[in-house]
Amino acid sequence: MKKIILNTAITANLIIILAMLVTGFADLLDPRSWPIMATAGYAFPIFVLANFGMIVVWMFISKKHLLIPFLGFVVCYVPVMQFFPVHASSEVPLGALKVITFNTWGFGSQQENTSEMPKDEIRKRMLQYIADEDAHIVCLQEASFTAALAADIDSIIKPKMPYFDTCKIGGGTTVMIMSKYPVKKREIIKYESKGNISAAFFLDVNGKELIVVNNHLETNAFSKEEKSQFRDMVKGDMEGSEIKTESKFVLRKLGTAAAIRAPQADAVASFIRMHKGRSMIVCGDFNDIPISYARRTIAKDLVDCYIATAKGPGFTYHRNGMYVRIDNVMCTDDLEPYSFRVDKKCNLSDHYPVVGWVKWHRR
Repeated sequence: MKKIILNTAITANLIIILAMLVTGFADLLDPRSWPIMATAGYAFPIFVLANFGMIVVWMFISKKHLLIPFLGFVVCYVPVMQFFPVHASSEVPLGALKVITFNTWGFGSQQENTSEMPKDEIRKRMLQYIADEDAHIVCLQEASFTAALAADIDSIIKPKMPYFDTCKIGGGTTVMIMSKYPVKKREIIKYESKGNISAAFFLDVNGKELIVVNNHLETNAFSKEEKSQFRDMVKGDMEGSEIKTESKFVLRKLGTAAAIRAPQADAVASFIRMHKGRSMIVCGDFNDIPISYARRTIAKDLVDCYIATAKGPGFTYHRNGMYVRIDNVMCTDDLEPYSFRVDKKCNLSDHYPVVGWVKWHRR
């Protein structure tokens, strides 16, 4: 009987590790060819937790087999660190630039009746949060630009960050930059989209050029009703057959959106390669998780600031039962990132801001 239990546990642990490998390296798949398999990274945390569970199991039945789950974490070290980076806090050096990326959800204009606070008040509080953070560079997405917003920026933001610029295509989303430094020019990164956008802003930072690429990639486009259904599934308010149907629907939706995002990510990565050797920060709402084609493609020649300096999963989207990190800050290797974090004290949007510092290496 003991041998049967031992063999069963070994088999289960090996299956879990295989699942970690398949889901943890799903970002190697192009979603245009593998739309469903490329979304397998969403399941990776489940198998990581299961592997942790096997450590507990082996503590009780055979401590010498603890090597199996530990080897699992070794072979999956890269995706584990992508999802769950673990870094000690570090002191931010003098001269570092404080950077924020934040999807504002239209500064309150897109609220789905989740707040009793007037939308004007939400907008003012968001801007006050940004002003209080006293960052050097702030990149905003879904930053619907209105006369009221412009007036509030003049009164709340400009005393600390006198420069700002916006970019928008047609009736789509707006990306905005606020900065302590002059914005010399901007350039739209061209790709096919009905309303999403990536724009490069060229800043003069005390005589040094810094290119800041602000992105809002293709959304997963869940309707209000679809979000509600997903929330019900997560809460366990569905029957077995309903869960199966809903799961298939969600996977198809995620796969379709990932396939649309792929050429957008390719275009951003191409822009980065074209400007190789120049200082750059790339940030924004990628609408995709740490293990995804979009994040891997854009991060290829960059340092992922959260993964390099933060600790914990750092969920940035936090509504409707969906808790994922889809907002990113990356930089070229001539910049050193410090102490990036997800700032949960600002909960006025469906996203939390990502905050941290970068500094040029001494040459």
